[in-house]
Amino acid sequence: MHSSSLGPIRGLSSYAAWARWGCRRVPSTHPPVTRQSWLCASPSAGLPASFCPLLSSGCRLAFVASSEWSGESLSSAGWEQDSKEPAPSGKLLEAVRLSLAEQQRQADIGSSELGKMLDSFSDMGFSNAQIMQLFGLQPKLAPQTRLAVVSELLLLGLDADSTLRALQKSPEVLRMTAQQLRHRADYLRRLDLGEENLQQVVIDCPSIFTLSWKKIDAVVRVFKEKCIFTVDQVTEILHRCPNVLLEEPHDLEYKFQYVYFRMGVKHKAVVKSDLFRTPIAEVKNRHIFLERLGLYQTPDKKGQTQIVNPKLKEIIRVSDGDFLVKIAHSSLQEFEVFKKLLAQEEGKGDQDIASEETDSASERERERSDSEEGN
Repeated sequence: MHSSSLGPIRGLSSYAAWARWGCRRVPSTHPPVTRQSWLCASPSAGLPASFCPLLSSGCRLAFVASSEWSGESLSSAGWEQDSKEPAPSGKLLEAVRLSLAEQQRQADIGSSELGKMLDSFSDMGFSNAQIMQLFGLQPKLAPQTRLAVVSELLLLGLDADSTLRALQKSPEVLRMTAQQLRHRADYLRRLDLGEENLQQVVIDCPSIFTLSWKKIDAVVRVFKEKCIFTVDQVTEILHRCPNVLLEEPHDLEYKFQYVYFRMGVKHKAVVKSDLFRTPIAEVKNRHIFLERLGLYQTPDKKGQTQIVNPKLKEIIRVSDGDFLVKIAHSSLQEFEVFKKLLAQEEGKGDQDIASEETDSASERERERSDSEEGN
């Protein structure tokens, strides 16, 4: 098959390409088709041996992400270097060797095996500089484990640049096993996150993969049971604001209750506003500021107000400058003074509540003591 015939495949999603050809492909950012590694999932798919070098040998690359990595070194079986591909430079190999030596990992893998690993990173689309950056993350980690995790992220449809950025945001992801990553991805798919949405979630908030099942379930239950969002709305929230999975469920519930009951904002508007990307303190500061200026009213039981309230997204999704000029029609100095006064009010309110709770506890203790003396 001529290399030009592979052009349309580049535009397909990773899963569509694998399903069509019976192969799993690690995408590459390099223009030539020869820079792509074809990881055969079905040697019996009926493809000509000339299409995929691995079919002729009937074996799999040792670094395929679906394999379980247990720390063993890579063997040379199944490895076939494209004759047109330049091997990693000696400088790169030596630099990585020195990096591993500094972390006392030099005895874990030989030069030949390490060279093949660097070849595989290169075939995945990583430049020499990016490979060095990858090895700089979690430097004490075994190279085999690093390769397995990177391969699994690429199989989710990420490219080399996105994978590196995600791991730089959350280097702890490298300490997970390939199986754990697959299980997390499968769970997120069951929340109706499509492949494109899942990829965006991984890029925006890769630390989600390190969360426990209970933590993710708790957040989803709050949205469905406490906030009464529909399934589709929960999916959209996760897509637009994946960071919600990192927050405490009771904080999310309080934020929703504030805008729903205090501001009178309905579910659909809450979802479209990206509320859960905004700190609750900022929401309250802007809302109460507008309220005291007479520019915002809480709707009555019928949902009516005497003025036209600005939309939630117009209040929270703009900079301070735009908010003050376009919505509040006030100066920055006025807003800053207001925030300080509001903080003092809320601080005093918290102290009053704490004092009331202390007085109540003391009263109960006195009543209990009187009761015991009477007996």
